[in-house]
Amino acid sequence: MGFINKILPNKFKPLSRDIGFLSNAIIYKIKCIRRKTHSYPILILGNQKSGTSVISGLLGEISSKKTAIDLFYSGFKYSLFLKWKDKKISTKEFINKNKIEFAYEIIKEPHFSVFYQELKSQFPHSKFVMIIRNPFDNIRSILDRLDIDGNKENLEDSDKKKIFHSWNLVFDNHWIGGERTQYIEVLSERWNIICNTYLENKKDMILIKYEDFLLNKEEIIKILSSKLKLDNNKEISHLLEKQFQIKGRKKDVDLTEFFGGENYQRIESICKENMKKLGY
Repeated sequence: MGFINKILPNKFKPLSRDIGFLSNAIIYKIKCIRRKTHSYPILILGNQKSGTSVISGLLGEISSKKTAIDLFYSGFKYSLFLKWKDKKISTKEFINKNKIEFAYEIIKEPHFSVFYQELKSQFPHSKFVMIIRNPFDNIRSILDRLDIDGNKENLEDSDKKKIFHSWNLVFDNHWIGGERTQYIEVLSERWNIICNTYLENKKDMILIKYEDFLLNKEEIIKILSSKLKLDNNKEISHLLEKQFQIKGRKKDVDLTEFFGGENYQRIESICKENMKKLGY
């Protein structure tokens, strides 16, 4: 389905994704039977498009540990995250619906960033890593991933159609206590909420700034693996430039040009306090 979805016209992609999910979900549920979850997985948090995939992937490679990159089932059936936050299902129930990934030793899922307390209660002996990226680059990367321009006042219907499955949760913060409605303000507010999760619990988290990782990828992964008490003897130099997620097409566009003056100021105004606290 992944290859087919790539070559399909855009108007057919949502249907292709849904068909692919429904067929794979049946297989997923069968595989979950009698699957045992890990007692204390390493949990990688961080906003979408902040470098969580590449850092988690390289960490798994250097330590030879099985690594889950995002949750398959809840990534499509994203109402489960809403039910979990509203306490309509328990943390244990959520885990049981995503057993395959929770059986791995390293689990990366950006949506976990707003469930730290729930996960800490369920896995008191787990180690948590928070990945943070400069909000201007982070928000640009999110929009680039969905092929949405950053210089609009409001999203058009054609833009909203590009936001699929659990990406819908990224553009609406009401379920996590947010109040903003303009799309750049929403993404800025989300960045703040996730940063606050780290700042309020930093004694129990390992912080990795994506910019530090870019300066010396292998060294940062080795330092992180040592802090997590994982082996780090496996060679990963040949993987340092591997794309673990789709590469942004506008990553080299000047940020003020990408966002325009008003939206650039929105990010700066909303995020400046936490940017200062985190050394940006």
